Amino acid sequence: MPADMQFQLKARYPANLDRCRRCGCPRSLHGNDGRCGLSFSLGRGIPGLLISLGGLLVVLTGAAWLLATSPAINAASMLAFACLVILVCAAAAMVLASRH
Repeated sequence: MPADMQFQLKARYPANLDRCRRCGCPRSLHGNDGRCGLSFSLGRGIPGLLISLGGLLVVLTGAAWLLATSPAINAASMLAFACLVILVCAAAAMVLASRH
């Protein structure tokens, strides 16, 4: 299927918001040749999983270190840390989840 016919145009001219007829993802998540899937080379394999989990661990460790070295730990600090953990875990789950 040619790349031009693969995408449903959202406007009169091709744009990054055009949707793929095969997978339903925007044009910006496709390679230059129109392949379905992410355009960076790591893909969804083990390297992408390790990078995502490593980033999750770094963010949560940094937040825990900032909380532990705080001169005054109160309920608001603990609540802010819990909210950060929930947001970071939710973002990691969305990244690691299947796109289908």
